[in-house]
Amino acid sequence: MTRIGSSPVVIENPSIQFSSAPQRAPLHHLGEPSLRLSASGRRRRANGEPPRVLLVVPSYTRVVEPAPAGSRFQELGLDTFEVMKRAGTPIGLLRIATNAILAGYRVKIVDSPFAGWEQERTLVHLGGGSRLVRYGLEDGELRTIIEEFEPDVVGIQCIYTVQWGNARALADLVKEIDPGIVTVTGGSHPSGDWRFAVPDSPFDQVVINEADQTFTALLEALTQPDGDLDAVPGVAYRRADGAIVRTTAASPYMRILPKRQGLEQRLGMMPLPDFGLLDLSQYQQPYHSSGKRVRGHGAWAQIFSTIGCNVGCDFCYIPMVNGPWRALGTDWFDLHLAEITKQGVTEVLIEDDHLMHDPRYAMEVFKLLRKHDLPWVEEGGLSLFNLVLLHLGRSFAAQMDERERRNPNFRNVLAAMESGLTCRELIKAMADGGCYSVYLAVESANEDSLEQSGKPRLNTFQQATAEIVEMFTEYGIQVTGGFMLGFVNPPDRPGAAPYIESLEQIEKTIDYAVTLMGHGMAYANPFIVTPLPGTRMWDFQKDYVVRHYDNGWSHEKATMATEKWSAQDIERMRLELLVRANGAERVTEMVRRGTWPVDA
Repeated sequence: MTRIGSSPVVIENPSIQFSSAPQRAPLHHLGEPSLRLSASGRRRRANGEPPRVLLVVPSYTRVVEPAPAGSRFQELGLDTFEVMKRAGTPIGLLRIATNAILAGYRVKIVDSPFAGWEQERTLVHLGGGSRLVRYGLEDGELRTIIEEFEPDVVGIQCIYTVQWGNARALADLVKEIDPGIVTVTGGSHPSGDWRFAVPDSPFDQVVINEADQTFTALLEALTQPDGDLDAVPGVAYRRADGAIVRTTAASPYMRILPKRQGLEQRLGMMPLPDFGLLDLSQYQQPYHSSGKRVRGHGAWAQIFSTIGCNVGCDFCYIPMVNGPWRALGTDWFDLHLAEITKQGVTEVLIEDDHLMHDPRYAMEVFKLLRKHDLPWVEEGGLSLFNLVLLHLGRSFAAQMDERERRNPNFRNVLAAMESGLTCRELIKAMADGGCYSVYLAVESANEDSLEQSGKPRLNTFQQATAEIVEMFTEYGIQVTGGFMLGFVNPPDRPGAAPYIESLEQIEKTIDYAVTLMGHGMAYANPFIVTPLPGTRMWDFQKDYVVRHYDNGWSHEKATMATEKWSAQDIERMRLELLVRANGAERVTEMVRRGTWPVDA
C-alpha cells in the first residue's frame, strides 16, 4: 500500500522491477533495516572532531559484444561493438561536498573512473559473446581508500541507470568493510527509481532530486545527537519491517533569483564548487568526452552557468532531478571561472541543462568565458528549436498560432528577437567567446515523434537547421548533431494506440543526418530512445523493456522492443546512421579512439 499526503510515503510490500545483470556476483547486504544514525559520526562530534564523509563515483562498466549480424559494422570489418567509455567531472559531488565542508564536515572525493581510466578488465560474461568490461579503480584500491579514510558516511553517485549495478556493488563493498558505515546514494537514477533502488541495494538512504542542501541536512540528522532522519525532506530508506519510507516532501529546489537576491545570498545557497577537492591531473588527457582538446596543457573541467530546464520533454529526467531553469547570475559565474582557472583548468565543457533558455543571458556568459581565456565546448545540448525560432525571426513568429507563440519556452527567445538579436549574432558571440564545438540537439526528422513526447516541432525544420549548421561552421565552431531513434510514446487518449516510430520514419532521421553532414556538420551522433526512471515516459515505456540495466540503458544499446521492431533492428539502424552520415573512416577512428571523432 502507498500513502501519499502530508504524511510520509510508505511502500509496505516493495518489489524489484529491474536490476543489474543476473550474471553479476550476488550482494551480501540486502534487506537490512537502514541505519538511522552514524554511531561513529556522533562519537567524533563528542570528541570534538568533524565527521568524515567519503563521496565516490563508482568504477564504470560498458558492454563489449560481437558486431550485430548484417550490420554496417560487419561490412567495415569491425568484429565487435563497444559502448564508449563515458565519464565526466563529478559536478554534483563537488556541489554537495562544498556545502558539507562549510557545515563543518571533513570530505574526500574519489572519481574512480578517471583515477583508473586505463585499467580495464572483463567483469562478467553476459552470454552470446557479450561481456561487461569494467574501467576505473579496482575493489582492492577502493578498499584501501575506504579503510585509510575511515568515513562515517559514504555517498555514492549514480547519474546513469546503466551504472546502477556498479553503485550497488560498491555499497556492498563498503558494508563488507564496516556495516556501521552509513551508505547514501543520489543522482538521476535513484531519484527516479527510489521505490526499487532502496530494496534493491545496500544503501541506507536515497537522496531524491536536487541534493545541494538536502545532503547536508541528512548528514546533520545522522551525526547530531538529536538528529531526526524523518525531518529531512526528500529521503527514502528501509524500515525495520521491510517497508520503504519516503520522507514528507521532495528535496526542495533552490530558489535562485539573480535579479532579486544579492550575490552573498546566492553564494549561500550555491557556494562556488571547490575544484581543489579533485585531483585535476586526472583531467589532462588530450581528448575529453566531446573530442579533441584545443589546449595541450592544464586540465579540462565540466562546469555550469545555469541549472535545470523548463521544456519538460517526456523522455528527459532533468526537470525532475534538477528542477526548473535557474540562472546563477553573471557575477556568480565570473567568480566561478576565476576560481577554476586558479586551480589549473585551461578549457571547459559547459554542462548547462538548457543554455539557450535565455539567449541574452547566454550572451553575457560567452563574454565571461572570453574574459577568463577559457576555450569551451557546449556539451549539455543546445536547444535547436530556440535557434530555429531566432533564425526564422519576426515574420515566422508572427505566423505562429497563439498556443505555440504562448509556449513559455519561447518567451525569452521572442524577447531577444524583439531586442534585435539574431541567430547569426548569437553564434558569432559564441565564437568570439572561445567556443570551438557544440552538441546540437537535432533529435528527429519526424514531427510526430517530437510533438508527442513534448518537444517543439521546430527541430524538424530541415532547411533552417542546415543554415544554422552552416553558420556555426562559418564561425569555426564544429557541430556534433544528436539524433534519437526508436520513439515509443503513450497514446494521446484512453483506448488509442501508442505511437511507435517505424523503421521507415527512422530512415528519415538517418537521411536528415546525412543532409546536415553535407552542410558542414562535423559528426552525427545517434542515440537510441531509452526509458529513464523519473521521466514521464517511464511508467509506459517500461512495459517494452527487454534488457537489464547493465546490458541496456546506455543509449547505444536498445533497451526496448515493440511489435514493429526488435532491439537488434534498432541497433542496426543506429550503426547505419553512424556509417552513412560519418563515413567508414570516421567510424573506424571513433572505435579506435573511444570518443567522438571531432578534432578541435
